[in-house]
Amino acid sequence: MKDVAGTDSSSSTILTARFGHESTKLIHSIERNLYIVIGLIASIVVISIINILGILDYFSYSSNVDPIVDVVLLVILIAVLVPLVVLLLRSIKVLDRWTDMFEKNTIITSMSIAMTSRTKEQAVLAVAQAVEEIGEPLQEYIVSKKSDFSEFLNVSIDKNLVFGVLMDADHISNGNNLKEILQEYGVIIISIVDSTIDKKSVESFVNSLEKYISVTKNQVGLGLIIGETVNREAKEYASKFSMRRGTGINHLLLIEKPSFPVSSL
Repeated sequence: MKDVAGTDSSSSTILTARFGHESTKLIHSIERNLYIVIGLIASIVVISIINILGILDYFSYSSNVDPIVDVVLLVILIAVLVPLVVLLLRSIKVLDRWTDMFEKNTIITSMSIAMTSRTKEQAVLAVAQAVEEIGEPLQEYIVSKKSDFSEFLNVSIDKNLVFGVLMDADHISNGNNLKEILQEYGVIIISIVDSTIDKKSVESFVNSLEKYISVTKNQVGLGLIIGETVNREAKEYASKFSMRRGTGINHLLLIEKPSFPVSSL
């Protein structure tokens, strides 16, 4: 399998991305099955209540069912249903966190493997391999532009707001499929630093994303900072920020990509 640059795609990247995406699908499947089970039990509870109230007698000539049995069955079902609803509400939060964790780790690991160097062009190619929702249309678009990344790079929103890599529907020409995907997924913005990613650089990047959202009213699907290393304070800040709701930024990720591979002795 060839990537958009004409080289063999990394097996590790493909396997990592595939594992992460399959894990996410499995989590969503578990969540859907919980809804089905609760829905079935709730339906039986409703039918039992209707039967106890005698409503079914209007539709049936049979009245041989003992009402006490119905009441006992109803109590048992409610006793089962209530804990399941509580479990579902708790499980949704846990499953959402797992899903978010798998998505983030998949993107971080896949991009780190896919990038051969810490450049803007390599970052764009890595996004095409690591982000499932946007990968295929982005690769097709890059091929159609003959690997010309210029419209993604050093994009200026105004004189005080310039991004090293910006992918949004407003700045894409002749790529209707990619535009639609970006409108649904959200804008992708990438900042590349030549040193360690610290808390200050993350705060500055977040501020620039918030200004972009304020000016364009677009939602940011993915904000990435790629640097030599990431220090602990930066990771903690990004982790806490990701837990906030209503920021307009779906994912804020920090990626370590050393200039030279670390050799193990």
